[in-house]
Amino acid sequence: MHKILIFAKREYLERVRTKSFIVMTFLIPALALGGFVVPSLVNRGGGGSKHLVVISSDARTGALIREQLLKLSDDQRKGALPQQLQRSLPQIGALTVDVDTNTSDSERASLSEKVNQKQLDGVIVATKEALASKNVPFLTRDVSSFLINSEFERAMNQALRRDLLKSKGLTDQEIENAFQTVDLAAQSPTGLGNPQALFVVVFGMAMIFYIVVLLHGISVMRAVLEEKTSRVMEVLLSTAQAKEMMAGKILGVGAVGLTQIAIWALMVLLPSAAGLIAAADMLKGVISIKVILYFAVFFLLGFALYSTLCAAVGAMVNSDQESQQLQFLVMMPMVISVFIMFNIIQSPGGSLALWASLFPLTAPLIMFLRVALQAPPWWQVAISIGLLVATIYGLVVVCGRIYRVGILMYGKRPTLPEIMKWIRYA
Repeated sequence: MHKILIFAKREYLERVRTKSFIVMTFLIPALALGGFVVPSLVNRGGGGSKHLVVISSDARTGALIREQLLKLSDDQRKGALPQQLQRSLPQIGALTVDVDTNTSDSERASLSEKVNQKQLDGVIVATKEALASKNVPFLTRDVSSFLINSEFERAMNQALRRDLLKSKGLTDQEIENAFQTVDLAAQSPTGLGNPQALFVVVFGMAMIFYIVVLLHGISVMRAVLEEKTSRVMEVLLSTAQAKEMMAGKILGVGAVGLTQIAIWALMVLLPSAAGLIAAADMLKGVISIKVILYFAVFFLLGFALYSTLCAAVGAMVNSDQESQQLQFLVMMPMVISVFIMFNIIQSPGGSLALWASLFPLTAPLIMFLRVALQAPPWWQVAISIGLLVATIYGLVVVCGRIYRVGILMYGKRPTLPEIMKWIRYA
């Protein structure tokens, strides 16, 4: 154990002193902050003015569509839209809407040319024929602005419904009451608070898990490869066993990952004096201590699992090019876990979630998600952890044999039969 700690200390100090560790520790939060904050600031900076024309056979219908479009712009400016839509919808800006009751083809062609010449931003052709066919053309240069165009569509549909209800004799107040929505507030039976906040916290923890395991698992592979190509291994093997060296590398690089997470957490919490207390209060109402403990358990198990596989790959190959070809196969189960994670979030009790949380290579991420979102039966969690521990032990034994022989092998890439011989005779 003493030799394992010596190797772990060496690996840890080597990495935290490098420029790449310092740069990545501060670069990743900066990129994440830029990805969330900058687009939001750009959107809020004003989308400029827009000028639309509504072609309608009936002046009253056109006026109602105009009214709903202007209401959409006003609601966004006042922050009266639903919170999720307010954050995601690009800024519409000042909106001018004219109503044109001339439905002739020549008028439509003239307005279309104005759109092409950038004199207009859009033309809604809500003629009787278009409304009867349930297909209203919207002539615009911004055909890829899906969110804004879908909100324009929703506003137009709401105007048409209001027109229909008014024609049936309903008053404006009755129509307004009919359009009032009722919020369905999902609440956890565990008593935890805002489910949206729970989703954000759990998703963030899952992505931290994925990024750290991916980056530092590959670091283990490259560390083994570097020492193998520099022949340092031959000297180290005279003082320690191969399995002690492998265990030391996994512990050392794992400590680097935990250090990086701690620095990121401090960067988030320390800008304000009360940041730590505020974060604790927020998490207290959103996520339980049990989930945090399970995060630590599955993080450590997942890191040990993938680091062992990566160390074996580093011992087998002779160059970075060969390692890049194999590291994708090693990390594929983790990548698959991220892809199916969104399905698991929607249905944490489904059959896909069950089997993915029991399969050892996907269990670290998927079982954590299930525990955080919808506590599964205790025996499923116990089986998942048991299978993970057994798999890690088996991989340590197998990969230790590959490591023992592979770190002294140079030259051509080993074939699968040769690797099987290493495992059998090591």
